Amino acid sequence: MTGTQRRPLAGIRVLAMEQFIAGPSCSMMLADMGAEVIKIERPKVGDPRRHFPPFAENAKGEKIGGGFMCFNRSKKSLTLNTKSPEGMDILKALIKKSDVLIENFRPDTLERMGLTFERLQELNPRLVYATLSGFGRLKGYEGPYSDWSAFDTVLQAMGGSMNLTGLRDGKPLVVEANIVDIGTSILTALGIVTALYSREHTNEGCMVDGSMYETMTTLCEESVMMYAFTGESPERGKEKVFAPLGAFKVKDGYVAFRIPTEDMWARLCRAIEREDLIEDEKTSSGVKRAANMDFLGPILDDWFGQRTKAEVIRRCHDCGMPVGPVQSAADIANCEHLEKRKAFAYIDDPVAGRKKLMGCPIKLSFMPDIAPTPPPRLGEHNREVLQDILGYSDEWIEELSNTGVV
Repeated sequence: MTGTQRRPLAGIRVLAMEQFIAGPSCSMMLADMGAEVIKIERPKVGDPRRHFPPFAENAKGEKIGGGFMCFNRSKKSLTLNTKSPEGMDILKALIKKSDVLIENFRPDTLERMGLTFERLQELNPRLVYATLSGFGRLKGYEGPYSDWSAFDTVLQAMGGSMNLTGLRDGKPLVVEANIVDIGTSILTALGIVTALYSREHTNEGCMVDGSMYETMTTLCEESVMMYAFTGESPERGKEKVFAPLGAFKVKDGYVAFRIPTEDMWARLCRAIEREDLIEDEKTSSGVKRAANMDFLGPILDDWFGQRTKAEVIRRCHDCGMPVGPVQSAADIANCEHLEKRKAFAYIDDPVAGRKKLMGCPIKLSFMPDIAPTPPPRLGEHNREVLQDILGYSDEWIEELSNTGVV
């Protein structure tokens, strides 16, 4: 293949022992980049996200969960009973023929299967073993939370996001987006491609340790910086350095912006035709504006409240002031800019039909636009994987199926 036809990870084989969001999202990014991703699933059950609503159903009564479809495009599915000796033999044989192993099970799951990092290295010294966990897994870096399991909401709470989200006098709020799961999957994917690049020079694999807790604290790193410099923890609704910021009500919804510099403050003042506020004693700095929002807030509310989103955006952009509308999922799905950017993945699924989902956000100048394949049916690629990769005969595959190994 020429450089303009080849996707960058073509030829890389990934085994994905994954469930829910963080692991599947990580492997899906690699699949988008051309890797062959083989999703290892439990026979008859599969990834729990297969059974989460909302569902689409076809005339045959077959169902597919939207949550599963969201994070499992362009993959293959192999059902495998790893509790059986034959199943473990198959898994080990595939590990020997793969480049990457991704897993996001409970911290001790693979160890109980006898697949420690050291054992994986024995099976395949070139293997990149990537683990996504709540609090990290790498030996020598253990902490008191290392054995804890966790979900996105738990890590938002522990990592600082919830403490910053909500009204001043209200309870901490969850961000209704999978910021920890997706953030960890992105950082782990970066770790994987970095490890693959390193392997080209050393011929050795390594362990990539993705910690959801550290992802969230990294996303909230500015608050840690504020504590380091001021000795105080930033609190929701109590900005002390930057103001104004957040959402402002307009005639037809809300717009949002943040003023991080005095130059940006001057641009906003010109946009709202209040240049007198640029040097006003109460509003001439971020600290002063934060302390005097009782004075400044009504001025802003009055100006924004008399205008539509389009009017505000046009006026602010004319003055060089970044601002954007608060958008719903419907707004995003019908966004002309995202359509022009080819940001959507149009998936023609045999059960759900044609669905418009978010696609890969990474654009490479040489990478062709290739339509994603639908998420796999449970065990859809059993025969293909066992026959093409491991060389199993039809008779042996039939025997494995009859005995519940696959």
